[in-house]
Amino acid sequence: MTSPIVVFTTDFGLSDAYAGVMKGVALGINPNLRLIDLTHQILPQNVAQGSFLLGINHLFFPDDTIHVAVVDPGVGTDRRPVLLTTPCGTFVSPDNGLLSGVVDRYLESVPESTGPVALPSELSAVHLTNPDYWRHPVSHTFHGRDIFTPVAAHLSLGVAPRDMGEPIDHLYYLPLPQPVSQGDAITGQVIYQDVYGNLVTNIPADNLPDVELVDVRIKGRSIVGLSRTFNDSRHVGEDGLIALAGSHGYLEVALPNGSAADSLAGSEGEAVTVVYSSG
Repeated sequence: MTSPIVVFTTDFGLSDAYAGVMKGVALGINPNLRLIDLTHQILPQNVAQGSFLLGINHLFFPDDTIHVAVVDPGVGTDRRPVLLTTPCGTFVSPDNGLLSGVVDRYLESVPESTGPVALPSELSAVHLTNPDYWRHPVSHTFHGRDIFTPVAAHLSLGVAPRDMGEPIDHLYYLPLPQPVSQGDAITGQVIYQDVYGNLVTNIPADNLPDVELVDVRIKGRSIVGLSRTFNDSRHVGEDGLIALAGSHGYLEVALPNGSAADSLAGSEGEAVTVVYSSG
């Protein structure tokens, strides 16, 4: 029988021992686990960025994958540890909005404000209140090690979610910034900077108009036309920048063989406007 998969998504980074310790705890409970790192490079305490990356990437894993997601600036407070079951995976996480990107695709309409959101019928959740499946003693500052990872490992051994705690019908929702269309323009913002310095926006590539001319504007620079690849030289803008539909499915601004983030001194939250014309 194939060993279960546990995928970790955190803001712990790789220079400290936190990510490695969680793996050790998981293997101590179930030595047959397969452990995968989605990323440990979420910006510290950036719940919105973690929600975005988890939301767009969890679909690439098998539907029976168990995800441990920890971006938890409220660790040790009254925010709830939760377990969410979906058709595309199970998620163990703090209830602080980190699962919003996962829940989004099941909602009929995306809430505009922060707060509790009712779970659609396809989803179920549990407030993790049963300490029998935690590591003891529980640290006030490291629930990733002492609650979330042990719960995931016990799930992989067949423990039912209902044995982990109390059913709940709402989760805390953190809306991501949405692009705004006005006239002949779409305005969004950079939501993620990858390791290459590519600036990923919140403008879905599918939302870009099918027109002859697209002008992407960021920090006073203009990029006319969309490139197909990182080495497509037909639509190079100011300072050698290009714009393209990235592998995430969102508009990106990049610098071939360089860093758009460094060139623009830009980062998360930077405004991006797409202006279009029919000719």
